[in-house]
Amino acid sequence: MKASAWAVVDKWGAKPSAALEGKPAGSAGDIVVPEETIFGIVSRYHALTGHPTSGDTLIELLGRRCVTLGTAFPSGLNVISKHLRLQVNTIEELIEGHTILPCFRPFMNLAHYTRIANSMATGTATNTKIALGLLASRVGAEDVPRFCPVCAGVDCETIGIATWYRAHQFPGVLVCPYHGVPLVAFDCLAQRLKRTQLFLPAAAAKWSGKSNVPNVDEQERERLVLVSRLIAQLFLLRTVPVNPLTWRNHYLAHLVDRGLATTSMRVHQRALQSELLGFWESLRNLPPFDGIFARCNGEDSWLTSLYRRPRATHHPLLHVLLIGFLAESIESFLWTDIPSLVTNSAADDRASAATECKIAELAAEGRSMRQVAKEIGLSVNAVLVKAEKIGIGFMRRSKKLDVTVRSRVWHALAAGNAIADIVKTTGMSASTVNRILGADRGLQAQRTASLRVQRQAHARGKLRAVTGATPSVGFKALRTALGADFTWLYRHDRAWLQAQLPSTPRIVERTSSVDWCIRDRAMAERVTFAVVEILEPSRRPTRLTLNEIGRFTGNASWLDKHLARLPRTAELLSQVLEPAAVFRARQLAWREKHTEDALG
Repeated sequence: MKASAWAVVDKWGAKPSAALEGKPAGSAGDIVVPEETIFGIVSRYHALTGHPTSGDTLIELLGRRCVTLGTAFPSGLNVISKHLRLQVNTIEELIEGHTILPCFRPFMNLAHYTRIANSMATGTATNTKIALGLLASRVGAEDVPRFCPVCAGVDCETIGIATWYRAHQFPGVLVCPYHGVPLVAFDCLAQRLKRTQLFLPAAAAKWSGKSNVPNVDEQERERLVLVSRLIAQLFLLRTVPVNPLTWRNHYLAHLVDRGLATTSMRVHQRALQSELLGFWESLRNLPPFDGIFARCNGEDSWLTSLYRRPRATHHPLLHVLLIGFLAESIESFLWTDIPSLVTNSAADDRASAATECKIAELAAEGRSMRQVAKEIGLSVNAVLVKAEKIGIGFMRRSKKLDVTVRSRVWHALAAGNAIADIVKTTGMSASTVNRILGADRGLQAQRTASLRVQRQAHARGKLRAVTGATPSVGFKALRTALGADFTWLYRHDRAWLQAQLPSTPRIVERTSSVDWCIRDRAMAERVTFAVVEILEPSRRPTRLTLNEIGRFTGNASWLDKHLARLPRTAELLSQVLEPAAVFRARQLAWREKHTEDALG
């Protein structure tokens, strides 16, 4: 790697080795600005075309209105490139220059990265966050647009309008890597609910823009600038051949230089964790770093998996935190010579001899290989290698199953014996016993029946013991005393359970707080008054129905639900309710009279 790419020092006053080139500026009329996100390109196009709504622009570019164009991993790149006539040779160039995906490449398997990039290039980027493991990471996958006020001011002078840049959108970047000022995050709830909207930093600042890191001190700002510049420098590693093993080798080289690892590449984990947390102390309570550093201590720390042989992919921000602790820039980190392996020192030989003596002592006590490994803190394979070196043999389970042993296991499983007891009596592993059980459906059914019989006998015995001691015990007392046994009997053996319970007749006394006789007389009077008012000659004719009378009385529910308890009212209603024919005759008579009165 050439050092010229990192030689420029910006005016914020950072250390020379942590300097970063100035962001390439665009010019007025450019369809694509260097380092601009796809969301920024489309939003700028939307503002310049003057479309009334974002949906109109999305229909023009993507053919659909309800499309969510993410700021980090956008979809539809092939269609967008075709309609906007972007000056790129391939879609891969668009991904490399205008998304945050290239920042993940140095730490990933090349084949896995290629699959994700091809998925984005064909227009389907919906599963990119899942494929990168962002949803399950401690960093999170929240998509909040951020912009730098200084970059926005420069954009207004050069291209005429501020836009979004990808270096600002990466998780953990809270200050601008080019100017060192805090970024403004756009976190408007109403706008986030309308995820198909296209907007630029000028509109975001008017809605709900707020600084990501308010009220930070000088040391905290310096650490945030270091993180953001390291991430921005990762985007420049396009032609540098790095892979997960490269990072691991350089980690070990720097740790040896710091005295945090021996020359035989054995890392002092606790010292490393302590010094790293002390270096980033000012960021430990700032999201998203708080969740990362909370899991930095202990045996299951994410830190140990970075400098061991790579077996999984980790978020680039975790690598950046370790790189920032060890070096001031990506360039100085990768330019460190990797030391060759040397023979163990005298101190290492003494430590190895002490470990071998400890293994011999524990083996003499009858400990198993796994117990010894857990006691010493080594892997099972490491204990096995050292044991063979000093001539100690551990009892190993046979890899072949004898027919007699298999038959014993089969009958024990069929009888419903516990798997732990079978393992103890036969010397087989639990996984082998479970494989025998899983391969035979008939054995599974027989074991289920045996376990049910055992469970039933146990629960019935507990119930008989309680009822024998207290014959008059009730339902609730039994349920409290037996707990899970009572619940099992109630669900699976209810007929037998009910036969064992003492017969206690349930007496239900119905009480009523309403005197229906008084209510019946009052309701009959109300019905009479309602009928007189409905039949008033001056009113337009209305049919005497149950609903109409209930509406006039104000107690329609009594007539609808409790008429059987109101005999007087029911008898009166049977006399006054009006059939349809009678109502039509009354209606015609009223109209004739009304017409005569009108004609005079």
